[in-house]
Amino acid sequence: MAMIRFESPSVQYLFFALMAVGTAVLLFIGYRLGRWMGTIGATRLIASKEQELFTAQKGFKTVYEHEAAALKKENSLLMEKVKHLDAKVEDYRKKAAGFGGLFGQGQKRVDAMYALLLENEALEEALLAQNDKLRMERTDALKEQMRSTGYRRVLMSQLLNDDRIKSYVAEVMADEKRLPSPNGGNAKALPENGEHA
Repeated sequence: MAMIRFESPSVQYLFFALMAVGTAVLLFIGYRLGRWMGTIGATRLIASKEQELFTAQKGFKTVYEHEAAALKKENSLLMEKVKHLDAKVEDYRKKAAGFGGLFGQGQKRVDAMYALLLENEALEEALLAQNDKLRMERTDALKEQMRSTGYRRVLMSQLLNDDRIKSYVAEVMADEKRLPSPNGGNAKALPENGEHA
């Protein structure tokens, strides 16, 4: 490749300056073009992610609304069932009160029997609540007793592992006079204050 030669050095410098400026302009345009294309790509990516998120949110909202509607429907059915069962219980109470006054006709007896049935139900509920309370108290007392027994067991274990206690127990076991007799008689009283015989 042949090199371009200029007759005048000033023209040569001018040519090199124009080439440098042209290269700088091309680099600047390339940088701006790359940045613009990157921005467009990022914008498209963000738009697609937003669309995916919107679709997922829409799906979750649909599922939520469906579940909420199903629960409302089930709740209304259960409320109707409860009302129906309450009406039946009330009807059975009235019938039972009427049968209670079977041998003596009169509305006063029926009303009294109905009031007694209501009072009996209230007493049964109170008794059930009291039984639950007592059961909880018994359970708590039993847990406390088990905790106390465990503490005593640990304390006895620590006492029996003490060398002084072990030697004293061995000494008592060796002295047959201190041991209870096999026929249930009491052993000789142990000395007090830790004094050995």
